[in-house]
Amino acid sequence: MEALCSYLALPFNVFQLFQDYRDAVSPMLQRWCGSPSITKALQGKTQTIRYPRRRNRLIDLPEDYSALLNKASHFQCPKSTVDERKHPTLCLVCGAMLCSQSSCCLSQLDGEDVGACTAHAATCGAGVGMFLRIRECEIVLMASKTRGSTYPAPYLDDYGETDPHLGRGNPLHLCPERYRKLNQLWQQHCILEEIARSLEVVNVMFAFEWQLV
Repeated sequence: MEALCSYLALPFNVFQLFQDYRDAVSPMLQRWCGSPSITKALQGKTQTIRYPRRRNRLIDLPEDYSALLNKASHFQCPKSTVDERKHPTLCLVCGAMLCSQSSCCLSQLDGEDVGACTAHAATCGAGVGMFLRIRECEIVLMASKTRGSTYPAPYLDDYGETDPHLGRGNPLHLCPERYRKLNQLWQQHCILEEIARSLEVVNVMFAFEWQLV
């Protein structure tokens, strides 16, 4: 903190920093924290400083997986009207529904053709993304155009088992504990580490074109 303030020629004391640049800082505090009490405290009034902004987290998922399947059945590709098998994919960061692994939704990114998820991750998470492929019932982790892996979906049947690709067809329900772990994976910036660990375990012998996801 001191090195940064010294480099920027700013006071080391945080409250002094806010006091000296109150006109510039106050609007940002109100916008970021959503509470005028911080600004009033810095202006010399005796009030408790509150930080009501909730920590960023993944979107809320329905308890019953059939709700997602129903949502996927009504999904329409924004770029194609052809009635063909699509791969509706849900961004767990912002909730956007995408058309994954389909030629109709390819776009250009740094002069290269990429799929909808790769293009979305570039704008939504600076290249890092976490997606739920609804019809396959699996998570896709992405860390760049060339690094990705699959991960079990946080939905379990009555026997406590996952159902990749919905092979068994049993009713699935959200497991809060598994989704909490996915939240931690995203919040703690561990997606790249998880991808590396997954690739070591699986020992894939061929390169998958993750940029087309």
